[in-house]
Amino acid sequence: MMVNAALDHELLASVDMTDVENLFASINQQGFGVLRNVVPDSVLAPMREFITTELANHGGQYFGLRGQDWIAHSPLNAIFSARGFQMVLEGLYHRAMHDEPLSKQILPVLRVLAGTHGLRHANLFHYDSYVVTALVPVLIPNRPNEPRGDLVMYPNMRNVRGPVMLNILEKAIVESPTACRFWRSPRVQRRLGARPVPLEPGNIYFFWGMRSLHANEACLPTSIRSTALFHYGDPHENSVLKRLSQARARANLRRLAK
Repeated sequence: MMVNAALDHELLASVDMTDVENLFASINQQGFGVLRNVVPDSVLAPMREFITTELANHGGQYFGLRGQDWIAHSPLNAIFSARGFQMVLEGLYHRAMHDEPLSKQILPVLRVLAGTHGLRHANLFHYDSYVVTALVPVLIPNRPNEPRGDLVMYPNMRNVRGPVMLNILEKAIVESPTACRFWRSPRVQRRLGARPVPLEPGNIYFFWGMRSLHANEACLPTSIRSTALFHYGDPHENSVLKRLSQARARANLRRLAK
């Protein structure tokens, strides 16, 4: 049964094209745009219960959920199904690409950083495979002097890559363990203009996932940090090479989980 079905088309009902224009300008100027106070406690509270249950099933360690199945049975379906949310994703894509995406499918991903395995998923700088990324913070550590696991990005470092092979090769180089050590260096971040983005539950953050190199900072093993990511507009969606690259990425995630 779908959770919070009554909310599915009520959230973000007040969002209009002016908001899309403002988000577009903000993403281009500072690397990200924010819709503030648009995710209510009526969604966040049951979603945190959902995460607590799933975390217990995963032994208190990092886990991720990907695809359509989990979202339909989670409270975040209220956002995923909201017409206003879909309008923002579509509007941003059109303004960025001046074209229609290959499909209008949204890929939802839930990430829950916890335990010692959660540390393995910090500072893994990468480019997304999708033009637009929306990030919904659900659980962010907030005790005094506790690392929050902020999002860190090098905003708009590159253009959208047309040739799929160029994109795969570039990602393999930029996302290698050696490169990630380089990107997380405080000196490199200062010199190249990396930007920390503190995340607040209730907001939705938008950025060019394929253009901005990004990662999350580390949290304590005793903390829980959870975000939902919604990816939209994959220009290489139908490529066989892309599917092989995704299989490699999933294998790397399984290795980190061991």
